[in-house]
Amino acid sequence: MEGSNDSSDSDEASQTAGKPNSVTVIRLKKGQDDKPPASWWEKKKERVFRKKTLYMRVPILTWLPKYSLQDFVADLVAGITVGVTVIPQALAYATVAGLPPQYGLYASYMGCFVYLLLGSTPVVTIGPTALMSLVTYDSGAALMGPEAAILLAFITGCIVLLFGLLNFGFLIDFIAAPVVAGFTSAAAFTIATTQIEALLGLKFDDEGFLNTWIAVFEHIEETKKWDAVLGFSSIAILLLLRILDQFKLGKEGERNRWQNWFNTGCWLISVSRNAIVIVVASIIAYVLTEPGRNDYPFTLTGDIPSGFPPFKLPAFSFQNGDETYSFVEICRNLGSSLYITPLVAVLESIAIAKSLAKGKRIDASQEMIAIGTSNILGSFASSYPITGSFSRTAVNAASGVRTPFNGIYTAVLVLLAISVLTPYFFFIPKSCLAAVIICAVIFMVEISLMKMVWKSKKIDLVPFGVTFVFCVFVGLSQGILIGTAVNLGMLLYSTARPRIRIHKIKNPTTEYLLIAPDRSLVFTAMEYFMSSVRKASALYPGIIVVIDMSHVSAADFTTAYGFDNMIKSLQKHGHKLVLTKTKPEILPILSGIGCDLHVHSDGMDLDALLTEY
Repeated sequence: MEGSNDSSDSDEASQTAGKPNSVTVIRLKKGQDDKPPASWWEKKKERVFRKKTLYMRVPILTWLPKYSLQDFVADLVAGITVGVTVIPQALAYATVAGLPPQYGLYASYMGCFVYLLLGSTPVVTIGPTALMSLVTYDSGAALMGPEAAILLAFITGCIVLLFGLLNFGFLIDFIAAPVVAGFTSAAAFTIATTQIEALLGLKFDDEGFLNTWIAVFEHIEETKKWDAVLGFSSIAILLLLRILDQFKLGKEGERNRWQNWFNTGCWLISVSRNAIVIVVASIIAYVLTEPGRNDYPFTLTGDIPSGFPPFKLPAFSFQNGDETYSFVEICRNLGSSLYITPLVAVLESIAIAKSLAKGKRIDASQEMIAIGTSNILGSFASSYPITGSFSRTAVNAASGVRTPFNGIYTAVLVLLAISVLTPYFFFIPKSCLAAVIICAVIFMVEISLMKMVWKSKKIDLVPFGVTFVFCVFVGLSQGILIGTAVNLGMLLYSTARPRIRIHKIKNPTTEYLLIAPDRSLVFTAMEYFMSSVRKASALYPGIIVVIDMSHVSAADFTTAYGFDNMIKSLQKHGHKLVLTKTKPEILPILSGIGCDLHVHSDGMDLDALLTEY
């Protein structure tokens, strides 16, 4: 029996194979199982638990086995250099967020440990930034107390981590570069404005861009002379030290040892400029303070608690003064910041990674996983929302960093500062911190990008301008949403108004009207296209209408429905419709609703077809 079955199977296969255009069916032998196709969940599990996925999601497994002594030395230098940079910045950025200075330090070390394990590029450093500090301030979290800012970091981390695990990194592609540039430029203006009060030693309660400047001029006579002198002097010195590393002795490749040492010294002074200015200003404040008196020449930072806060889950409800906030009330007060903060965290970090990638592919989803995890674990250590820092990442790259291990040395310096140096932060003048912040953010204004947009496509300045104006005068959350909406509206309008070439073709055997759209015909463009076809065909009664579909690579139901109506309308007026150069993927969409279409094949003679038609 078994032999006869095999024989019949082989006979059937041979007969089938001998027929033209036939389908050969291969049967399984007895004993084999006909397994059903794997489900989506099974395929997902298979991808998740592959060794390749593990190495992709935990990048330290890739580079740590190859770690060398040269890597150690390079990372040590880079880590210490970044550590010297982050400590003064952290103290300053916390004030931008409306929080006590120590919270900037709390936000500066956990991201270093997490990025060591999960970071996809060695140069990015995670921690507090001017932009994230402003977003935190704009959320109103500081008004409810530091606990709200810490909870915002936890929520931000959860959202970003979830999107990273779901591979939603592509979503950031929907926010155009002019919108991002308008947002960051507006943030720079806003951050600098918030520091004018401390720079001049003023005290007032007004907030917002316009109100702050109005209050500055109203209280200008109350300016503390020594705060202003120290603040503006610090700005001048910081800007001079910033360009110090541009002065090089000797030509590249021809320098002697002393010239190399001099150039390296200039570079170290330049990258450490924030720490140098703050240390010198603190010494001046200490020297000018008379023992036993509280009459300080400058407005000082004051007492900063030493030691570490307890490592614990963020509070989901808390009491601040006489107010008790539940989790629902906190979320209601945070409002749109619950999605703006994760968005800004992802945008800033990935933009930094791409700018320094040197042509290498950046895994946006992996960056989101690293940022999300950093914020979640950071919130356990009393951190407010953090992301990649452009200024410190640039320092990291210039220091010759090799691997993410450099973050360990940065974190150790921050931990030492928290445990040992906090008593000495008392004498840091607030005007000096304001100068550090202003010098950091003024270079966030995207002047060079605006010039490129002007030369490339001037209309793209519209979303830039809209985003900038609304972010400055209304709010960051509203500004980026309105700017994105305007940019998407411009994109939709572009798809809704394709350029249409119309030519009357006359040959000895036939005459027809050739209509060629220059882009895809989707729902936004179909009404405009149909109107153009009707107007053109009305000028030539009874002529055959030929539509060149060579540039139409996308279509939808509205396209098919529109063609169906257009065919009926043209037939009423004595016209016939023919499509030429139609892509194979478009045909099923058109035929799906039963369009009575005549489609010209590229292998046929169009003139002969139209003559017969």
